[in-house]
Amino acid sequence: MTKHILFRILLPAFLILQGLAQPSYAQVKTAMLGVNGLTCSACSRTVEMSLRKLPFIKDVEMNLENTEGKLIFKENTDVNFEQIAKAVTNAGFSVRYLSAYFPFDHQQLSNGTCLQKNSYSLQVVNSSSQQADGEKELKFLGSEFLPKSEYNKIKNSLVNSCPANNKKVYFVAVK
Repeated sequence: MTKHILFRILLPAFLILQGLAQPSYAQVKTAMLGVNGLTCSACSRTVEMSLRKLPFIKDVEMNLENTEGKLIFKENTDVNFEQIAKAVTNAGFSVRYLSAYFPFDHQQLSNGTCLQKNSYSLQVVNSSSQQADGEKELKFLGSEFLPKSEYNKIKNSLVNSCPANNKKVYFVAVK
């Protein structure tokens, strides 16, 4: 066999194997959202309908008793967490908390860890070092995701140390 033929046969196989060896992080599937101000079923329905308009939302399950909702995301779509907060405020309410459940496979998480996702980065803050296996809850810490009094207590600890790659950086704490 000539070198050219070997190259044409082996290169595609090498590229496939190399792609399999790259670490991949599965997409977030669900999130929990606490909403301040929900007092009736009409309020809950208003928030639900505002969230359902987002292109990455598959389903919303609101719980008026706990004033929270479970968000289920569509597969193979990027989630924009800022749009979730904006949908709640556009409906006339405020976000009490937003936590999303991310899958991990032997990932070390500690203060300053920067996790690269498709269109955004997650920077871990206010968390002790730990090995993450399976699904982990990450709580979002930005001003749009917390009551003002809570945010003011932690805002000085939210210093971006992720590489400059023009991606949105969300600050998160491991729950």
